[in-house]
Amino acid sequence: MYILSIETTGKYGSAALIDGDGRISSKSSHEEMNHLKDIMLLADECLKAEGIGTNSIDAVAASIGPGSFTGIRIGVSSARGIAEMLNIPCISISSLEGMAALADAHMGEEVRFFAPIINARRGQLYGALFERDGARYNAVLSERQYMIDEFLEEIDKIDSEENQIIFVGDGIDAYEDKIREAGLYRLADEEWRYQDASSVAELALQKYNSNNTITYDYLLPNYMRKSEADMRLESGTLSSKIGKLR
Repeated sequence: MYILSIETTGKYGSAALIDGDGRISSKSSHEEMNHLKDIMLLADECLKAEGIGTNSIDAVAASIGPGSFTGIRIGVSSARGIAEMLNIPCISISSLEGMAALADAHMGEEVRFFAPIINARRGQLYGALFERDGARYNAVLSERQYMIDEFLEEIDKIDSEENQIIFVGDGIDAYEDKIREAGLYRLADEEWRYQDASSVAELALQKYNSNNTITYDYLLPNYMRKSEADMRLESGTLSSKIGKLR
């Protein structure tokens, strides 16, 4: 049994293949935001590394967001296309939960709480706080858009021991000073700070074993907010800018 997993919500695209025993083969791009060009090549490399063809894939998983709007669309569309072509189920994975699993894999028992944060610009982030519960993660703070100051205030209310909360994600790049000023939190190393398909694959296997799959037409993106273009269009600022260019 094999599940192909796709992660394109962050800077670097990646694909991973996991078997029924939890063994993972993964490939990652080293070029930023090159998902459209790379993701199918990375998936093919995973298949070749295991010596299997597409007919051996039993399900396809995608990180559905939040994150890069364009990246989300590429990953979800790719997974839907593969699933429809092969007539296999899909598995929907939150990019934030995937990041929590990534941090857990690197930190082990050293930490109990995981704070994945994705930079949403202008003092904002997409984030959540997860607590480890066996092989699963419970959301202590719900997945949504926060202002960085609001998020740190909510984190501060959590009853945890020093250094028991680790931050992961490119929100660290944007708000590191604020995070360090707020408390004795741990920050993910740059080598494993960003979204990766290997952790998506681990969560996907759990869902697959629990029969928590969906058909390709129900695999939908989670942008978590409207795009800047949509917001400008609604406010009228986009159309006025276009008018000035004419």
